[in-house]
Amino acid sequence: MIARLKYSFFQTKYIFYFLYVLSYIGFLALDKRWNSRNNDWESYLPTFITHLSLMLFLVCTNAFILIPRLYNKKRIVLYIASLLLVITIYTFLKSIYDRHNAIVLFNAKNDPWDIYFWNSFVYAIWFVVVSSMLYISQNWYDHQQQVKNIRISQLQSELKYLRAQINPHFLFNGLNTVYGFIDIRNQRAREVLLQFSDLLRYNLYEADVDLVYLGKEADYLENYVALQKARSSPNLQVTLRLEIEDRHSKIAPLLFIPFVENAFKFSSHEENRENEIVISLAQKGNKITFECRNSYEKEDRLEGGIGLNNVKRRLELLYKDRYDLDIKGDEDNTWHIKLTLAI
Repeated sequence: MIARLKYSFFQTKYIFYFLYVLSYIGFLALDKRWNSRNNDWESYLPTFITHLSLMLFLVCTNAFILIPRLYNKKRIVLYIASLLLVITIYTFLKSIYDRHNAIVLFNAKNDPWDIYFWNSFVYAIWFVVVSSMLYISQNWYDHQQQVKNIRISQLQSELKYLRAQINPHFLFNGLNTVYGFIDIRNQRAREVLLQFSDLLRYNLYEADVDLVYLGKEADYLENYVALQKARSSPNLQVTLRLEIEDRHSKIAPLLFIPFVENAFKFSSHEENRENEIVISLAQKGNKITFECRNSYEKEDRLEGGIGLNNVKRRLELLYKDRYDLDIKGDEDNTWHIKLTLAI
């Protein structure tokens, strides 16, 4: 556990600050050796703590507060004013301490005040530069980690894709074999198998792009509904309406199918009521309207699920400010979804 924590710490962006603090501590140790008249570390400890604390105050304030909250948000004037205030505080406190320390240790009563002031001011400017460089290094490190993670993710996705390529060919060959064994007189079974094969082919090969023709998406929807109708109970009435003006209009693939999947999954099967699913897809000009209505049982909750969350996220990413999604349940246990897109 301790080893894991150490590894995690040294993999973070704060490693740059940690290394700089170590180097400054080393500098203070050398400064004590060069400038002190004796090797008494106990008398030098207040100076060590004061200089280290003032350095941390200036560096951390600039790197963790002023740059992220002011400079990065284009509040340049306020950033400069705040930075000058921090530099003034650092310079003033360090000047007072150094002059007092020089008088006590070296009896330097006649040294002018401005020597200590300008010396402290130079240190302050140096620490501002260092803290800015540390912040840039931190951002560079974060960017490199993001690039590394993206590359790993891409490699993992590519590996999964390559693995997936093995199964579809086997599956299609298997479907062809099954199709050949179905009696030629059983045309209904053959049609259903062909519909399933078309659905699978569209998912694997044609929908793996950013945009598809609306006509192909409508065909996929029609095949899916036909397949679901074949396996649904007789008391479920399914209606599909397609009104496509331009089949070559383009749209993100598989946007509507999660709603249709949920409609079939949660549709009611009560014998004493009219159970129905009504699906419509209409396109006119640059406007697409998709509606799905289904009866459902009271105990079912349709608003959740990974599929719906995913399609909502895709809509937000692909059609931000160009879509309207309304999902609601009526008093007569009917779930209604209406999606309007501007393409």
